[in-house]
Amino acid sequence: MADLQSFIADFNAELLNRSSGADGTAPDFKENVFTELMLEVLSDQVGIVENATSTYFEGVVERGRSKINGYAISDDEDALDLFVSIFLNAAEPEKVAPDDVRKAIEQAVRYFRGAVGGLHRSLEPASDRYAMTARIAEVGRRISRVRIFVLTDGVTGLERTRLPSRTVGDVELRFEVWDMERLSRAVAYGRPQAEIVVDLEDLGGAIPCVTLPDPDADYSAYLMIVPGQVLYRLYELYGSQLLERNVRSFLQAKGKVNRGIRDSLRNEPHRFMAYNNGISMTAESVETTVLPGGQPAVQRIRGLQIVNGGQTSSSIHRAAKQDKADLSGVYVQAKLTVVGPELLDTLAPRIAEFANTQNPIQMADFSANDPYHIEIERLANQIWIPGEQGRWFYERARGQYLVAQASEARTEAQARQFKERTPPHRKITKMDLSKFINAWDQLPHQVCLGGQKNFVLFMQRLRETRARSWKPDDAYFRDLVAKAVLFGETARIVRKEGFEGYRSQIVAYTISALAFRSGDMLDLGMIWQEQRISTALEDLIRTWSHEIGAALITSAGTRNVGEWCKKADCWKAVRMAALALPAEPPPEFARTVRSGGSWGVAPTEDRVALTPDELDAMRQCQTLEAGDWIRIVEWGARTGRLDAREREIASEMGAMAAGGWGSGRLTPKRALRARSVIVAALEGGALEAEPAA
Repeated sequence: MADLQSFIADFNAELLNRSSGADGTAPDFKENVFTELMLEVLSDQVGIVENATSTYFEGVVERGRSKINGYAISDDEDALDLFVSIFLNAAEPEKVAPDDVRKAIEQAVRYFRGAVGGLHRSLEPASDRYAMTARIAEVGRRISRVRIFVLTDGVTGLERTRLPSRTVGDVELRFEVWDMERLSRAVAYGRPQAEIVVDLEDLGGAIPCVTLPDPDADYSAYLMIVPGQVLYRLYELYGSQLLERNVRSFLQAKGKVNRGIRDSLRNEPHRFMAYNNGISMTAESVETTVLPGGQPAVQRIRGLQIVNGGQTSSSIHRAAKQDKADLSGVYVQAKLTVVGPELLDTLAPRIAEFANTQNPIQMADFSANDPYHIEIERLANQIWIPGEQGRWFYERARGQYLVAQASEARTEAQARQFKERTPPHRKITKMDLSKFINAWDQLPHQVCLGGQKNFVLFMQRLRETRARSWKPDDAYFRDLVAKAVLFGETARIVRKEGFEGYRSQIVAYTISALAFRSGDMLDLGMIWQEQRISTALEDLIRTWSHEIGAALITSAGTRNVGEWCKKADCWKAVRMAALALPAEPPPEFARTVRSGGSWGVAPTEDRVALTPDELDAMRQCQTLEAGDWIRIVEWGARTGRLDAREREIASEMGAMAAGGWGSGRLTPKRALRARSVIVAALEGGALEAEPAA
C-alpha cells in the first residue's frame, strides 16, 4: 500500500503541475487533464493503446446520460478504443464502487451506439466533440472490435476481473478497468504483456509442439504449427498488444512483403506455410499437456508477445476480416521462447533482431539498450542543472524512475531528498525525448502520429543521419533539456488558454513554428540556464497558439482536423501562417537577430527558413576539411562503398572546403546528400572521428 500511495502522490503531483496556474480549476477541466495524463501513461509507458486523443463529450443519447473522455482508432480503422473517466480528485487511494464502473461503461456504450448512428449531425461542427464523433461514424462500418476503458484515480478491486463482453450489432465490445493500482503495477514492472493470458483450449485446443532438449538453458523453447484461425482470433482479441515488443506494429502495413502475404492468403492459402518464414514469440510462462497419442502440446501461455512476424499476424487478420479469405487450410510455423522476467527485456529484443529478415529494420535500433539511450542516461546521471541542486532523470526503460526512487529513498528524508533532486516533472522518457526533438526539428506532423510511431520515426532518422559511433555529448543533453522545458511550458500555456480541442497538436506545431521562425537559433542555452522561458516568450507562445490553432482548423477545410495534423502538407500550410510579432523579440531570440535572422519578416513560398535537419547537415559538412573529403573519395573508390555519384558529391565538398566554404554553393539539398556520405565513411572507418554535431 505504501508503494501505491507513493505512486498516487507522484501522479497527483504531475496532475497538479499540469493544471496549475488556473485558480479554482473547474472539476471537468481537471478531469480532462487527468484523462490526458492517463492516456499518455497507457500509450507511452504501458504501451497498451495507440493513437489516443483526449476529447470530452457529455450529453443525452437515446434518452439516457452518455459520457466519453477520449478515443483511439487503429491504423487499419477496424478497431476503436473509447475512454471514460471516473475522476475523484482524491489525494489518498479511494474506493470506486462496482456500480459506478458499470454506470460509466453503460454511458460509454450509449455514446458508441449514438456515434455510429449519426450523433455528430446534432453537434457543433467547429468542436472537437464533433470531429471525434464524425470520425467514429466515418469508420463505423469497418469497426469490428471496440475496447471501452474505464479510467479512474481511485481503486476498484477489479484490476484482475475479466468483465463479460457484449455485442452491439455485429461489433464485439470488451471492457477494461485501469485504476491506480493496476496502473502503478504496470508502470513499475513495465510489462503490460503479462496481462495477456491465452488458454488455447478456448481457441480450438492445445497445439502439438516439439520442446528444447537442453535442460541447462536459461530459457525454454517450443516449436509449433499454429492454425491460421488461432492467429486470427488472437489478433482479434488483443490486436497491437500482441506486438508491443515488435517495432513492425508501429509501421504502415503497405510494403511488398505484406502484399505478398495477402496475395498468398487469397490465392494459394494451402501453400501459405511453404511461402512464409513463420513467427517468433516470447512468453513468461507456458503450461503444457500430453495429447492422447503421447505428444506434448502447449495448452496455456502467459505474457504472450509476437516479437517477429507482426506483419504475418496482422495480414492474416486483415485477409480474413476484409478479404473474407478462407483460413481453414492456413498454418504458420511458430517458435515460442519462454524467458523469465529478469531476462525478458534483454533477450526479447535480440530474438527480434536476429529473427527479423523481412525488411532492413533492426529491433535493437529501437530498444532501451541502444547505445544512444544508454549515453543519454549516463549524461542525465552526471549533469546537474545550474545551481547544482538537482538533475533531470532519463527513464531509459519503463519503471526506472520508481525503481530508483525505491532503491535510493529508504526513509522519508531520503524520499524527500530524491524528489527534490529529481522531481517527477523533470523525468524524460524515450517517448518524451523523441517528441521534444521532433517538434523542435519541425516535424510536428510526426509528433501528432502518437508516441510510439513518432519514436520509431525518430530512431530511423537518427540512424540515417548519425553514424553508429556517434554519441550525444554534454551540449546535446543540455539542449535536449531546454527543448523539454520549452515543450512543457508551451503545453502548460496551451492548457491554460482553454482550447476546446487539439491541444496536443497546437503544442507540437507551436514548438515547430518557434524553431522555424528563429532559423533554429532560438537560444536554448538561455533556457537551460534559467530552466524556464522568459515572460516575453511566454506571451509570444500564448498569442501564437491561438493563431496556429486557427490555422490548423482553416487549413484542414472539410478534413478531420486530427487526421490532417498528421500530414506533412499540414505543416507546410501552417508554417506560412502570418504570426503576430511584438515590436521587441523575446530575449531567447537575440541570437537570431544578431545573426541577421528573419525576425519581423513573414515567410513566403520562395523564402523559408532552413530546417534543423538542413542546418545540421550543413554543419557536419563544414566541419570536415578538404583533406578529409579527399580521403573519403579515395576510400570510396578503393572499397567500392561509394558509387560514382557519391564520390562526385564528396569531391564537390572537398572543393568547397578548399575554398573556405565561401562560394555559397553549399545548398541544403547538397548538404543532405553529403551527410549520408559522411555517415557511410564513418561507418566504414574512412575517418578517424566523427565531426561534431
